[in-house]
Formats: sequence, structure tokens, C-alpha cells
Amino acid sequence: MPTASSGHVATPRPDHPPGTTYARARLRLGITSVGTLVVLSTVLLVLDVAEIVLPESSSWAFGDVAWLALLVGAYVAVSAPFDLLGGQVLPHRYGRPVAANGFARVWARGVAAHGACLLAVAVVLLAAGRAGGDAGALAASFVLMVILLAAQVPLARLVGAVRREGDRLRGSDPSFVGGIVGVPGFDRTMLSAAWTGKTAEVQSARREAVRRSGSRALGVVAAALFTFIGLAAVLLGTSAAANSVTGLATLTLWMTLWSFLGLLVLPSLSRSAVIAADRLALSGGIDPAELTRVLGTLDAAQEDEPSRGRLVETVFHPVPALERRVRAIAADDGPDLPKPWNTARTALFLSWASLGLLSRAVHCNCGRPALWVLFPGD
Repeated sequence: MPTASSGHVATPRPDHPPGTTYARARLRLGITSVGTLVVLSTVLLVLDVAEIVLPESSSWAFGDVAWLALLVGAYVAVSAPFDLLGGQVLPHRYGRPVAANGFARVWARGVAAHGACLLAVAVVLLAAGRAGGDAGALAASFVLMVILLAAQVPLARLVGAVRREGDRLRGSDPSFVGGIVGVPGFDRTMLSAAWTGKTAEVQSARREAVRRSGSRALGVVAAALFTFIGLAAVLLGTSAAANSVTGLATLTLWMTLWSFLGLLVLPSLSRSAVIAADRLALSGGIDPAELTRVLGTLDAAQEDEPSRGRLVETVFHPVPALERRVRAIAADDGPDLPKPWNTARTALFLSWASLGLLSRAVHCNCGRPALWVLFPGD
């Protein structure tokens, strides 16, 4: 697991409110961050601020890109306090490891790269909308989703300073876990370079079971369909459009609300896939005690919350608590693969292609640029 020698340094464990765990502090941060963007989007839509302030012309003008860049800058400004809390304040307060090269540099690089990606997507959607209307914007968004999946590793390097080490990836954040990357059918498992020994063996067995069973492909398809259906509904059922700066800003606000709906309904698709992958690893020869130990180690390295209430898990967590996973390992039967895997977090990543703004506001990656492309996994 990550140590000071692997690029992370531990910080002292200062006092913090009794009964408040790091996991719950991050959850409250995520609720506040997501809630702020959702409430702000709702207020801006109700007041028709985009139509009042932004240009409505559907013809190209020199100021179009400048307006879009200004909107991206406003998003960065709103998100910055939450990033600071998630990437710097809370880890120090709870004695969690932090990146040795410092939060400020990692964050500045991350927001600049992510902002540039959003600006590029906005320009592509604007061009497609002006050339082909709603159908053009939908087609462009689909192509952009495919590009995002195909370019996950380069994007992770660009946005989060993730380094490739052979067939492994190393992130600057101790919660970085690698992932299954690429377009389904051409995807591959790339583990965290910080994992060694049995930890790497167990996670490789789990991830390969997910990939080879088609569960990752099912999760990607479900996430892409959710994003595409939301974009179609917004374009056809609201005043949003992709042919003007005003219409595009309105589109962004609606897609942010659509992403919020995804946070409520998609996690349930992922939880059973996680448990099924655990069980399939056992059938592949992994010792139950070793699997339990590895899962405990990984949980401690991420948010260290081995148990949680059913309601909290149902609403906020696509990965079941360690306690529930251990019970499932010992059970006589349970879910089997294939099942849609990592759907909720894949949908957040793919929301870049429709300008949704919640992908880095959730509790698992708020303030952690290394996790903005490859989200924390199971």
C-alpha cells in the first residue's frame, strides 16, 4: 500500500470532533458540494439567468469561446472551496496521507486540464448543434463518450498526473486504485502500481472476472445510455439547445440535474456486481481469508468505513460496506456475474460529454484530481 517512499507522506493526526470519522466528513462534504451545484443550477434555471445574461445568437462570433471559457471559470470558482476541503483540509485534519508534491500544484494542474476538456466539449457541441441541430449535438456527444473511454489513460495522466509504469498506473492520491480502461471490447485491467503481493493478485482476479464476464461492458453501456437519454430528453423537452451560448449554458444546468438523478438511481446497479466479483474470485481459487484481508486493507486506505447504515449506503455508495461484503463472502449463495459494474461512477465520467458538472463534486473524489478520470473502485 502507499507509503512515504511511494510518493505520499503521512500527516499528524490532530484533534477532530468526537464521533466524526473521515468517511462521514467526506460524505458531508460531497453532499454539500453536490447540493450547492444542484441548488445553484435550479435557481439559475428558474430565474432564466442564461437567457438574460448570455448571447442568444446561433451564428459564430469571436466572443463565443470567450463566453464559454468564462462559464468554465465560474464553475472552477464555485468548486474551488470544496476541492480545498476535500484535497487538503480534511486529510490533514484526520491524519490521512497526502501527496508529497503538494495539493496546490496537483489541484491547479487538474482544474486547468479538466476545464480545458470541458471547454473543448462545449465548442464541439456548439459546432455540432449549429451544423446539425439536436441530432448533431446528440451524435457529437456519443462520439465524445467513445473518445473519453478510449483516452482514459492519457486523460488520467493529463488531469491527475497519473503515471504509467508498465501495465500498472500510479496516482498521487493514496486512494487511487487504477481501473478497467478503454472502450468495451478493447479494454484492459490496469492495477495500481502501489499494490504488491496478494493485494495485487486478489484485485487482478476480481477485475479480470469483471472484465471477462462482460460486467464492465454492461456498466459502460448502462452509463452511456443514461447519459444519452438524459441529453435527448433535455434537448427535446426543455429550452436547452446546442446552437448558442445561452442554449448550451442551459443544457449544462439541466444535465447537472440529470447527473444528480443518476447519483440516486444508478448506485444500486453497481453494488450487486461488486459482491458478485468477490464471489467469483473465490471460485477462481482465492482464499476467503485472504480476500477478506485484502478488502479490509483497501477499505482502510480509502475512506476507512467498514460498516454503515443501510439507508446511507443505498443513497450514497455504489460500493457495499466491507461488513456487508464479508457476510456475502461467507454466504452459501449470492449474485453472479455478469452484472453492470461501476455504472454510477462511469456515468459521472461520461457526463463530461454532455457538460454535466457533478463528476468531481462527489465525496469519493472531491479535491482529488488523480481520481477525476479513474474513480475510486471496489
